[in-house]
Amino acid sequence: MRNRREGGGASATTFYLAVVVVAAVVLAAVATRVRPISAGPDLIAVLALALLAVAYPRVVVGDRVQLAISSIVMLAAQAVVGPAAVALVGAVVGPFQGSTWQGRVFNSAQFSFFGCLGGLAFLGAGGSLDPADLSGVGAVVVHLAIPMIVADVVQVLANAVLLSGMLRVAMGIPVRLQIGLLLRSTGAAALGYGVIAFILVVLWIPAQLGPFAALMVLAPLLVAHWAYSQHAEEVQGQQRVLEVLVAAVEAKAPHLVGHSARVAELSGHMAERLGLTPQQVADTRMAGMLHDVGQTSLPTRVVRELDLTGSVIGADYPAAGADLLGDLTFLHGALAPIRDHRTTPTTTSEDSLPTRIVAVADSWDLLTQVGAPGQRLHAPAEAREALAARPSIGDDLLRALDHALSRNPADEAVS
Repeated sequence: MRNRREGGGASATTFYLAVVVVAAVVLAAVATRVRPISAGPDLIAVLALALLAVAYPRVVVGDRVQLAISSIVMLAAQAVVGPAAVALVGAVVGPFQGSTWQGRVFNSAQFSFFGCLGGLAFLGAGGSLDPADLSGVGAVVVHLAIPMIVADVVQVLANAVLLSGMLRVAMGIPVRLQIGLLLRSTGAAALGYGVIAFILVVLWIPAQLGPFAALMVLAPLLVAHWAYSQHAEEVQGQQRVLEVLVAAVEAKAPHLVGHSARVAELSGHMAERLGLTPQQVADTRMAGMLHDVGQTSLPTRVVRELDLTGSVIGADYPAAGADLLGDLTFLHGALAPIRDHRTTPTTTSEDSLPTRIVAVADSWDLLTQVGAPGQRLHAPAEAREALAARPSIGDDLLRALDHALSRNPADEAVS
């Protein structure tokens, strides 16, 4: 049965890939009839910029900061060389991103399709492919700025749909869930890309700087890309240190393997749902990951016999964990939830919210995934009822928990 399912999945992936390739080719043909490709210095410059962007892939720091130079180039190209030429550019640079031939073909078709569709949307919204002829601010806004915004939105949506479709047939991830995740992670950044692309086009054509405009606009972005890359490496180094700490806990308590990661994921989604700031969300997620680190101060026998689903009377490991991590400055915002997540808060103020979030996420996973020594796991309904009975947990936290569980396909069995 397993081989049959794997074979079916491979067939579905190949079929989806073929559909995307055909769609990209058909759309490019339509775009060619609307505006044929014109070979010239502008097209050569755009191709060179797109290939340069491949050498500077998307940088992501945490869950928030993103910089993708390729998106800026593809959007600006829609007004500089037209939709058919953008399809060509996407087809050329796509194969440079991917580790397998299927991945390279998909990226090529994907880039070509969403770039060309964005270019057609630009024209459909009244965009001008001759920005040099635009006279006055009003004309620039109506025939360049607004159409570029429309193209930006269409390009982002098309990219999200195509990628989500591939993840659905290849890995079974629900399309709606994946589209939501992609839009939340790239939507705000896409607006910024649109502004930068608009400036690039204005300098390129109306200001008559030509390809030199790319140097003026993209050079600072390359410096920013380098800075973000350094930051990302620092964050990854910190993450590796934290993984070692979590691994130390799991080595003492094999029944807790995966517990910290699940609590961190639930805590982060709950914090987002409850409207905490990006820094508070990051701190809450970090606290969820490290909330059990203090157990490394206890003897292995004690750790394996702890009933974490109860009150753990006499166990002061949360405070020990906060003390252990106290010298790490990047964890200061996570220390209070780590120290206090096993205590009943005396207040339900916003300041205690990260602590309460970690406590709820921890309790849910303990009840439904870990369990007490020698006892059965709670069913989801039983666990939710048990949490609702606690005075420090209100409807807002329970709704946030429900939302967090819906965001995790791996937790479908307990949601």
